[in-house]
Amino acid sequence: MAKRQTKKKSTYQKIASDAGVSIATISRILTGASKVKEETRQKVLGTMAKHGYDIEEIQANYLNQTGGIIIFNIPSLENPFYSQIVEGAKTAAHRQGYQFLINEQHINENTIANIMNLIETVNVAGIITTNYVPTSLLTKLDETLPLVQCCEYDTDLKIPYVSIDDVSATRTIMEYLLSLGRQRIAFINGPGRYKYSKHRLQGYVNSLEKAGIAREAGLIIQLPEVNFDLAVSAVMQLLSTDVPRPDAFFCVSDVYAAAVIKSCTRMGLNVPRDIMVVGFDNIEIASMLNPTITTVNQPRYQLGFSSCNLLIELINNPKSNVRNIVLETELIVRESTSLSPGTPG
Repeated sequence: MAKRQTKKKSTYQKIASDAGVSIATISRILTGASKVKEETRQKVLGTMAKHGYDIEEIQANYLNQTGGIIIFNIPSLENPFYSQIVEGAKTAAHRQGYQFLINEQHINENTIANIMNLIETVNVAGIITTNYVPTSLLTKLDETLPLVQCCEYDTDLKIPYVSIDDVSATRTIMEYLLSLGRQRIAFINGPGRYKYSKHRLQGYVNSLEKAGIAREAGLIIQLPEVNFDLAVSAVMQLLSTDVPRPDAFFCVSDVYAAAVIKSCTRMGLNVPRDIMVVGFDNIEIASMLNPTITTVNQPRYQLGFSSCNLLIELINNPKSNVRNIVLETELIVRESTSLSPGTPG
């Protein structure tokens, strides 16, 4: 008697073709991820059954697995700003039975294929982005799997986010410097495509207008990246001009603030007597320099923790309303703005 031939299981590529869906859709159905219509789910499962798959066994196996993998995307591991955010998100993921995968790259037209391939090949439950992502690519990701934005977010899309109020934080800084009698406040900003750059510029300009101080284009430095050497060069150029020098700098990054202090030292200027300096983020360098840097503390651990919890809520309840979380910041006053008693201002 001839041996009974078992039906060879088809590859996911073949099933995707027959069902008229992507491999990512098949992955989301098998892993229980959201954003798959019931009609599509039944169609795919029916196609898989025709190709020899035991659907009940597949779904039973999935129930015994963890909640899946959460991808946490950051632009660079070398940027100290992200360290505590990563820790907060990882803690939240592990507490709820999810694996945690750090993806280090800028998401753009050149790298989106890498992200999509990762989503298709592993058990991805959701993704958290922390950096600027073009609107079209954010939309593509949001249509593929649960997505939450952390820190940076797109104001034009209804995608959940956890962030801070940059305008309010900037207003606090400006009011503080103005209260110390500083009138010529220079502003060092980062790349204009970022939400934080736009909002902190808005806060800076609004504060000047409220104080009745004319905005001077020459006091605004717009840099293409957060880079210490680049900032030193730009500040040195500003301080070397014939126009009245600024009496304070508001920097959107502690890295920029450190560059201002370095430049002032080279120019023989005293911080804070001649020029006061305020940074942003409260990374370790802010408390290590001499003088220590007055800065804005972002609750970075909580940013990561809350964004991951928000993502898991979305995974468990994909039809829930979009929820955004805005966390409080704190101005940390240190030596770069503190004049000693009796020191001339």
